[in-house]
Amino acid sequence: MRRLIIATFMFAAVVSLSTAGVSIRILPAPRHAEVDGALGATIKRIPAGGEFLLSVNKGQDVSYYRIQWLKDGVALPNETNQDLRYSYAEAYMNGVYTVKMSNPCATVESNPIQVTVERRAFQVNTQVATDQGVAGFSGSTTTAFELKDVSPNPVQDRATLSFTTRETAMVTLRVVDLVGNVVTTLVNDVLSAGEHSVTMNTASHDMSSSLYYVVMSAPGFTETKPLMLAK
Repeated sequence: MRRLIIATFMFAAVVSLSTAGVSIRILPAPRHAEVDGALGATIKRIPAGGEFLLSVNKGQDVSYYRIQWLKDGVALPNETNQDLRYSYAEAYMNGVYTVKMSNPCATVESNPIQVTVERRAFQVNTQVATDQGVAGFSGSTTTAFELKDVSPNPVQDRATLSFTTRETAMVTLRVVDLVGNVVTTLVNDVLSAGEHSVTMNTASHDMSSSLYYVVMSAPGFTETKPLMLAK
């Protein structure tokens, strides 16, 4: 069998010639590489001892691309899968990560992901604000902070809590019960301007099916959103 690779600007065609006939497989050129859906520079604060996981173009078939993960601009040996995964996050993993995807007609590289492994209970993801502002922040608002609705709500097991900051500030995010007792503190950090999110697993806390509240506090700002747990 002979194999001929034909590459164009938009796609690559792999032609296989054999006694059985000719087969052609069209390979689309990689157009983008997104790590965990990040469209811009992103910071991930990962709990020490927790799972370290980055994924490129999650949910898509990338089997026909060559993948190479890099840390601080240096290729990581043998890290060529869609997921970059370590079961135990440690401080030596701190750094700036990117990933390259390529086939015979093109190579694309993702935006950088800055990873910080530290002593904390929950992972916090931040999409850093640009000169054009903060993505998802309404241009009509004059407040420096915004707490978004819990997703999904009602919650069965995992809830994603998202909020926006327009300036660097100390931010606290807590879940409290109906009488104000703190169930858990999700965030207690100085955060840069940007879009932030944290995921809470309700099974890790002594929470029964009931109404709770998410409370965000920052200098001169407090906002509350309901969280209904329905197990």
